[in-house]
Amino acid sequence: MDQQVVQQAQAAVGKSGVVVITGLASSTFEIHAVSDWILQRQVEIRGSIYGSMNPQTDIPRLLKLHRDGYLRLDGLVTATYQLEQVNQGYQDLRDGKNIRGILTFD
Repeated sequence: MDQQVVQQAQAAVGKSGVVVITGLASSTFEIHAVSDWILQRQVEIRGSIYGSMNPQTDIPRLLKLHRDGYLRLDGLVTATYQLEQVNQGYQDLRDGKNIRGILTFD
């Protein structure tokens, strides 16, 4: 599956484009036609985790935006779980019932 996704990215990106690879089940994949695809088309391949953010600066900034009413996150929450319900939250995520769950520590 991962190899197929990388091949689709190769086919989809244009000249001077950027392919961002994240969330693959395996860290090993092949890139075909490297000289043509990367060198001649000037394509960049980049990995990303957590949106390539800097937690020390970005999380406080996002929290301030939320507190000030500029970043409305409440509508994005699909379910809220108490700490004791953490296993149910993971199961709901696997079952597709929960996209953005919140775990509370009351």
